[in-house]
Amino acid sequence: MSPRISALTLALLLTAAPASANVPGADAGNCATSLIGTPLTVPKYPAATQKILDEDIAIAEAALRIAPDREDSHIWYGRRLDYAGRICDAVDAFSAGIEQFPNSYKLYRFRARDLTRARRFKEALADYKKALELMGDTPDSFEPDGMPNPIGLTISTYRGNILYYHAQTSFATGDYPAVVDGMAKSLAVMPDFTRDDMHIGTAYWTYLAYRKMGQHDKARAAINEIEPGLKLIENFTYYQAVQIMQGRLDPAGFKDTRDSTIKFAIAMERRFAGDERGAKALLTEIVRENPQGHWPSEAELAHPDRKAY
Repeated sequence: MSPRISALTLALLLTAAPASANVPGADAGNCATSLIGTPLTVPKYPAATQKILDEDIAIAEAALRIAPDREDSHIWYGRRLDYAGRICDAVDAFSAGIEQFPNSYKLYRFRARDLTRARRFKEALADYKKALELMGDTPDSFEPDGMPNPIGLTISTYRGNILYYHAQTSFATGDYPAVVDGMAKSLAVMPDFTRDDMHIGTAYWTYLAYRKMGQHDKARAAINEIEPGLKLIENFTYYQAVQIMQGRLDPAGFKDTRDSTIKFAIAMERRFAGDERGAKALLTEIVRENPQGHWPSEAELAHPDRKAY
């Protein structure tokens, strides 16, 4: 579903579709208010970007109208809504797909990701578990990227992503042992050529989980495995964040960044160092400056002592 499709082709697709593929209204989660009560909105993009996003949604909707009996039609409609920041609409779209394809581990995987973004954490975790159950011993495969990295190389797989995002979502509920276990399992199934990129992300969340459990030596060991000078494909900001955790980069050098991954790392380092006032201020800033908030920061502000183990 290329964003480069011509206007004529788009028009033909839309007019050829005999049935409506509209999803229910955006009442599929907490998409209006963050966990700390701040308003959430659909992001506003530059006009050229918004045009591409809108065309992609229109194309995906037309494809769904034409071929509603195809699993991919439901997957890409939901994913295009997600890319445009319409998270709760995406949840509804994936839910409609699951009604038709109840054994689709792919639909459960994608709905779970948006349930997390809709702050329905327990339901998201249940969806990830269902996805793994349905996947069973099906051979793993690369997950197509709707927003490719600069070299156009897909680096993540379905099983790896299900394990990774289940672990990441467990951070929201305070199940830190599940974070550690899931991140290790995710890294273990990733292809060798993606290992450096994937190891950085898993180390980031493993470190935070161990620190939350007070197991500081294990936390330090998790990030000390990340060496300087890695040649990465896409996880550059995670790499900077991990180096801040390691003490190799000075947080002061990122005072003007708006990257949530980096700022969250700095905020958590403040919290672990006992600077509660500074941590809360930065966590709040992260939530407020993002139109759709930032659920890890929200969880730390709303329920800093959460524990589910």
